[in-house]
Amino acid sequence: MDAHQISAARLISQGLVGPPPSSPGTGLSPAGAVVEHLGCVQAQALGGALVSVALRLGPDLTAGVAAVRTAIDSGEIVRSWTQRGTIHLTTAKDIGWILGLTGARTMKSTAKRREHFGITDAMLDTAAELATAAIRERGPLTRDELLDAFAPIGAGDEYGHARYLITSLALQNIIVQAPMIEGKDDMKYVLTADWVPTPAKLDADAADHEWMRRFVTSHGPVTVDDAARWTGLPKTRMRKAIQAGVDAGEIVSSDIDGTAYVHAPDLEGRLAEWEAAAQETMLLPGFDEIILGYKDRSATLDPVHEKLVVPGGNGMFKNTVLTGTRARATWKRSPRKTGPRVLVDTFPGERVDLEAVESVSATHSAFV
Repeated sequence: MDAHQISAARLISQGLVGPPPSSPGTGLSPAGAVVEHLGCVQAQALGGALVSVALRLGPDLTAGVAAVRTAIDSGEIVRSWTQRGTIHLTTAKDIGWILGLTGARTMKSTAKRREHFGITDAMLDTAAELATAAIRERGPLTRDELLDAFAPIGAGDEYGHARYLITSLALQNIIVQAPMIEGKDDMKYVLTADWVPTPAKLDADAADHEWMRRFVTSHGPVTVDDAARWTGLPKTRMRKAIQAGVDAGEIVSSDIDGTAYVHAPDLEGRLAEWEAAAQETMLLPGFDEIILGYKDRSATLDPVHEKLVVPGGNGMFKNTVLTGTRARATWKRSPRKTGPRVLVDTFPGERVDLEAVESVSATHSAFV
């Protein structure tokens, strides 16, 4: 494998090309298996996250988004602030050990923000009691309904106050987002202890090892820097966990044009089989892991075009058109009822086959 093949290899690892990821022996649905494979799926824009998962279910599942929503409603997939203070989808059974790695660190890093909004530890204890009572009495609550339950402590007076009350309870794994709100790309809040009655339990070393096994096999080839950035955990810990995976034969290391990478042991073989398919045109939502999942995303997105995907560097990523394994344009749905379904803004110096884009949209999860 050389540097020019990294993007194709990542598309295959992530399940965007080739067979969809599976989860033998766990009883998860295909959508649950995709999320388990990826470890966590960035989900600020929930509608886009649903499409990201659906695109990895394989070409035969045209009702892919509905399948993802069903997996959420059935208790397989949840949403929470798993890493870097950013909201992700993950499997319900794994939310506990993931937050065991990251929750306390994020709570510590946001302590000054909570202080700024007047949120004390005593207030968080009261909020936990109020949330527990309200959810057990009324069932899953929308965000507004949860804030109503926090009325005795003045939640909702300021955006930041409400936000840090909710995220702090989530980081402590008291509440988690599930199930879906019917007819909307939004989720309710439930008590983790009730929604996830049999969580997987791993100690810290085992959890580091498992998270890195998933990240490397689902995102590889990756570097240690990619791993530390994705998890938000110290590089030394991630290097140790990756080495444990190498020692166990679960992942392998490769030198690619002078840079040390790690990936799944069978990736070279799958690359030989599926590299040609990876050249085809793809329409990806804005926060897809093929862009967001790496510290260095230059294998797929040229740094000179990054500001066109993230205008103003504000953290809001536009939808991307990939062709030849590279991001070459951004796209959005046309508001018109006639004419092209997709409006494409091609990057300077790049070319996109608009007929291929329209052909992809005909069976794309965001359009069907």
